[in-house]
Amino acid sequence: MPGDRYRASRADAGPIGRIDAESFDQTPPKDTAFTRAVSESRSRQTEQPALADRLDALAQPAASDSRSYENARSIELLQHVVDSILPKLEADDDIVAMARDIIGEELEWRQAWEGRMNEAMAPSLDDDPGEKSLS
Repeated sequence: MPGDRYRASRADAGPIGRIDAESFDQTPPKDTAFTRAVSESRSRQTEQPALADRLDALAQPAASDSRSYENARSIELLQHVVDSILPKLEADDDIVAMARDIIGEELEWRQAWEGRMNEAMAPSLDDDPGEKSLS
């Protein structure tokens, strides 16, 4: 077809030269830097967990010491709040008093629970291990 713009005319067609492998593999300096940056980024991504996994890990820190969850530690922390933090709290006196009452109730409950646990764990002084009960 004479007016076909997608076909080269005989006059435009020149000899097709060979592409040597060395010139084909060479990339311009900008492309090399970009390719290297992408490769480095991908290698870093495979070494690190996904962002969602890292955020989940921050939201749920692992306990390094199981004693942090003991009742005695909770009592100690609550007492610290009552003694040191509530007096410095910039809030209405009513709110501070209410917080002190609530934390005080929690302290009493935890101390009572600690006492019951100690009673259950300690052997009774009245019981003689060599004596058998007849009842």
